[in-house]
Amino acid sequence: MNDLTDLTELRDLFADKAHPTADRLAPARTALLAEARTKRRPRARPAGLRRLMLAGGLVAAMTAGVIAVQTFKPAAPASAAEVLRLAAEAASATPWPEPRDDQYLHYERIAETRSENGVPNVGPRHITGEVWESVDGSRPELWWHKPSKSHPQGREYKELLTRCPSGPGAGRPAYADLRGWPTDQEQLRHKLAERGNKMVLKKDTATQIWRAVVSVLGSPIPPKQQAAIFKIAATLPGIETEELKDATGKSGIAVTRVDNRGPGGAISRESFIFDKTSYVLLGGQELVPGQGRELWSITRPQITDVLPAWSKSLKPRGCA
Repeated sequence: MNDLTDLTELRDLFADKAHPTADRLAPARTALLAEARTKRRPRARPAGLRRLMLAGGLVAAMTAGVIAVQTFKPAAPASAAEVLRLAAEAASATPWPEPRDDQYLHYERIAETRSENGVPNVGPRHITGEVWESVDGSRPELWWHKPSKSHPQGREYKELLTRCPSGPGAGRPAYADLRGWPTDQEQLRHKLAERGNKMVLKKDTATQIWRAVVSVLGSPIPPKQQAAIFKIAATLPGIETEELKDATGKSGIAVTRVDNRGPGGAISRESFIFDKTSYVLLGGQELVPGQGRELWSITRPQITDVLPAWSKSLKPRGCA
């Protein structure tokens, strides 16, 4: 056979087969690009993770990302910007169920605080909890705090929390509100800077945007907005990578930014932790050297129509 005959027979063999779709090819394309990037970039410097927010005794942790088939080699060099760009691709690659405004997002949070150098009022504290979050924020959220596996003697309690009023230092926007946020990079950057300016005054724009990113990613977020936020975070100065473990003990690749927001102006290292192979968001950490650290992780949310029947006996208390 000559080369032309070989090509003709190969074409005829697959003539009746459907061409692969872009969605089907996306994971393999992402993996190939990730490997190509990591092989030609120098190793980035290690650094720390992101801030954990405590509210009502449970960490207001970040949302779990969507699952994508990609590859990350722990020993391979990768910049923080590359990790965040791959996390954005992962957020866009996998279908995400779209909840109605009258439904709830149900997920689990695990958190742990540890003190350093005997600093009081830091920890250790271990928290495991289930959360039922109102999609549009119109109804109270249900939090079920449970003793952790490592500290079974911990206290168990349940509470209903209304949404805190908007304003500086208030809770994050409802999931339904976030759906209306722009995905255009310039518009979203302005939105984040505006929110961050209300949270941290007299700071540079990059720091204000980072603080807004940390606050918004404290619970489930629509994947389009999550991907767009990761892309903006990838452009911020001062981000670095390192290997860290989340609150469950799972090791991941972390993206960290350093700020002097700690007690008395102490340096604070805030981080996001991603799965090493899928780039799914696992959780995060805030480390204040000499003070302590907070670790957290969160599961992928499920959608439910109603709260558990036992919640009817609870009365709303406080806000989230």
